[in-house]
Amino acid sequence: MAGSEAQLHRTRQAGVADRVAAKVADVLKAEATFESGSVALSARIAGAAAAAIIDLPAGARRALSKRQGELVRRIRGLVEAFGDAPDGGRIALEIPGSVEPSRGEGLGKIVTAEEGERLLDALAVARKLEDWAGPVAGASELQRDFGIARSTLNRWQHAGEVIALLKGTRKHVYPIEQFIDGRPAKGIGAIAALVANQRVAWLWLGQPNPMLGGRRPIDLLKQDRAGEVIDAAQSYFAPQ
Repeated sequence: MAGSEAQLHRTRQAGVADRVAAKVADVLKAEATFESGSVALSARIAGAAAAAIIDLPAGARRALSKRQGELVRRIRGLVEAFGDAPDGGRIALEIPGSVEPSRGEGLGKIVTAEEGERLLDALAVARKLEDWAGPVAGASELQRDFGIARSTLNRWQHAGEVIALLKGTRKHVYPIEQFIDGRPAKGIGAIAALVANQRVAWLWLGQPNPMLGGRRPIDLLKQDRAGEVIDAAQSYFAPQ
């Protein structure tokens, strides 16, 4: 029972942190002083702080309110320490003097490449592209149904401004959900530039994202909120 209550407590805290981070990001994205990538980080720090405070007893919150100046100085010092520390701000860990020896189970039996492929085939589950990517269309269907000329589509693809998924060995299809008003949603190109694999890029765009308050990145792009989506994508994919 205690374990279930602890799990519910952690889930509630994570929900608070995500909601606060999303609201803070909405405010900070209009601030010109914030560089690209700093909005998402600042929002996550604010969300974590809010989640920690909500469960404090009333007396502890009152005491903390009386020491807000000290609290602000400590938070600033902690953040600045990560940039000033000669080791890049790494957190020191206590390493035990001795470690219990363990051999583990080892690598197991080595098999041939052919046997490895057979074993993988036995485990793999075949899925149609549409099952995970949603509705897709080829160049002909897009021209017929949405009025997107084939030459325009090719130009977008070569410029990296549209997500194109390989179906079969040669044919490319395009997730329909990425288009708005007959063209790719603003920000698609920036995401594609961060993620080399187009399948990974589309999977990320279509999944609910905790950094964006549980909303799907593609939905926010279609609402002309590319800035916060790009900030979140940089946190996931940009080299650190």
